[in-house]
Amino acid sequence: MSRTSKIEELDRVFVEMARYFISHWLEEEEQISPKQFILLRVLHERGRSTVSELANILKQSNSATTIALNRLVKAGYIDRIRDEQDRRVVWVTLSEKAIPLIESLLSRRCVLLSKLLENLSDEEIAQFTYFLVKMKQCL
Repeated sequence: MSRTSKIEELDRVFVEMARYFISHWLEEEEQISPKQFILLRVLHERGRSTVSELANILKQSNSATTIALNRLVKAGYIDRIRDEQDRRVVWVTLSEKAIPLIESLLSRRCVLLSKLLENLSDEEIAQFTYFLVKMKQCL
């Protein structure tokens, strides 16, 4: 099998795995997209942030980040708070409604990932993780 064929096979597997993961992890009634989940997760990890900080972390424009945030504000998952010292600064935080949602999603993701990795030994999981981290360095 040529290197190109191996890469094409890897691409097919990545796409299938991503589809399976998303379809079994994010439930329709939550109406949260993978991109919105990433935003919520970043806010869960960091606490309050500005739109610019979030855009930088997500490697997208401020306007694209603002659009995603607007949808989350409308759904009641995000609060915007003006800084008391500098009214030009707007902080973005998780709402009280978002905390149980994000914790549930993180828990379900962990369970699903464990299921996907159950046929791998601890050594194979360590190798897989090593290769993914190595690939990530190219980003």
